[in-house]
Amino acid sequence: MNALILEVIPEGEGKYRLLLDQTVFYAMGGGQPTDQGKLTSSNWLGEVYQVITIDGELWHYLKSDNAPINGDVVHGVIDWERRYKNMRYHTGGHIVDFALYLLGYSPDRLTPIKADHGKKPYIVYKGLVDHDITQELQNKVDELIEKDLQFSWDFQSFEDLKKEAIYLQPNLPTNKPLRTLRLETVGAVADGGTQLHSTSEAGKIMVGDIDTEEDSTIIHYLLPQQI
Repeated sequence: MNALILEVIPEGEGKYRLLLDQTVFYAMGGGQPTDQGKLTSSNWLGEVYQVITIDGELWHYLKSDNAPINGDVVHGVIDWERRYKNMRYHTGGHIVDFALYLLGYSPDRLTPIKADHGKKPYIVYKGLVDHDITQELQNKVDELIEKDLQFSWDFQSFEDLKKEAIYLQPNLPTNKPLRTLRLETVGAVADGGTQLHSTSEAGKIMVGDIDTEEDSTIIHYLLPQQI
């Protein structure tokens, strides 16, 4: 993907942040880590190590031996291996969450609050259950993967999402279209991250420790490369 550099801000020796007119890089958010990769021109190379949204703008933080030039056209390439790994972690978390919903625990007894789909992925729910649900959750996750259910997504208004979603996360904006993630035959939730196309593409997902803290439940999960 080619993009125009709109602004360059030095961030220290050999470090800069850039604002582009368009990007293929996913900015850190929604529990999913940032994309990394490269930006290049005919005579310049920058290693992108972080992309962050600040006041609605996507800023690309990079390391380079030479300063990028405002107004130059650059070519962006993401680290696909890292992106795909993050997609598997992210989709894996949704599969665990949809499994909890099908088992009847979410969203009434366990209401999702936040999640981290990074190196040590987990989901935090408000609420507690009075018995160990590890094995039944694992069984339902395995079942969803075996069925090879398809994910799909589009954008819709908050009001339309409200009619369809199995639950609404706290603090969703109500004044702009929201991305809706759907799992075939199961339901829909608001979601902003990158996703796989089907449950089977995630491969094996293992339910890890299930911890409690005061009135919250933290469900950890693992993918094969973490085991």
